[in-house]
Amino acid sequence: MPYRRATPFLDIVLLQVHELVAQGSIAGLLLLSGNWLAGACHAVLLAYLLQLYTSRKLHVDTTDAFRQLPQQKKQRFILLGAHLLLFIVVVYRCVLQPLQLGHCLVLTVPSRLLPSAVAMV
Repeated sequence: MPYRRATPFLDIVLLQVHELVAQGSIAGLLLLSGNWLAGACHAVLLAYLLQLYTSRKLHVDTTDAFRQLPQQKKQRFILLGAHLLLFIVVVYRCVLQPLQLGHCLVLTVPSRLLPSAVAMV
């Protein structure tokens, strides 16, 4: 009986490990691709997550859950805010980078096709 009650909490621990692996791979890929700002921000978040994981602050004791609730709530909101901020930074940079290179999504019509394109209108 206690084993069945503990299995959902073991799944949460596995999700935390998957989150660490995903965060590490994102930080590594960003740093390897030359996106230093976003990669450094993700590396800082990864270091914070590793610090929480090694100090076992990501784990919630089932017998002591209600006492830990205010601290856990604040910690989860900080992580959510950091993830949202990094998501916005990455999306902004992904949109801004092609525009800075001059590769706008504007269709250009070759000059030899221009008279026929005007005639079609």
